[in-house]
Amino acid sequence: MQIQIKLKGTTVTVHPLDPEVTGVGNQSLQWQAHDNSDQFNFDNPPITFQQNAPISGISGSGNTASATDNVTVSADFTYQVHLIDSQGNHITYPSSGTNTATQPKMMLGTGTDPTIKNRPT
Repeated sequence: MQIQIKLKGTTVTVHPLDPEVTGVGNQSLQWQAHDNSDQFNFDNPPITFQQNAPISGISGSGNTASATDNVTVSADFTYQVHLIDSQGNHITYPSSGTNTATQPKMMLGTGTDPTIKNRPT
């Protein structure tokens, strides 16, 4: 499953926002820069989940991050993306409510958070 990350200024877009990951067992996830994105690198950690997600091996290098999703039950897992822009600013999307020049204001749990939807088949 490939997920595109687009950074324009301090605005971050994730597409698809809530992909369904199907199958049973380990499935690959990859986040990468969208073709029309400003330059960025993934921070460390590159991706964090808001609950105990069955996602392991999360790693980032440059503008690509990857992980393994162990799809065993139907559940939704929201997450945050952590980036460093070309000026060295750390950007977290969605932020936990902080409204600064480098962190877009968005509260978690709004229904518009990036979400991995596990749907074993």
